[in-house]
Amino acid sequence: MRQILLKYVIKRLKTNINMIIPVRCFTCGKVIGHLWEEYKKRVETGEEPAKVLDDLGITRYCCRTIFLTHVDLIKEVAQFKV
Repeated sequence: MRQILLKYVIKRLKTNINMIIPVRCFTCGKVIGHLWEEYKKRVETGEEPAKVLDDLGITRYCCRTIFLTHVDLIKEVAQFKV
């Protein structure tokens, strides 16, 4: 299961270059935006996402969910003017 998750996360990171990660966790408010680049680099080098999140100090489920499930919609939204 971990290998499948790792392959999925690496595939998402390679295809979503312009990802905008939230600055704070939606649920608890912890500042997590500055950790995205480090997470991205380490997962692309082959480390397991769970271990990287643990090392970065992201232990709450709500914060981990943001890193693992964030979907890049900037290209679709940027087409429309507000």
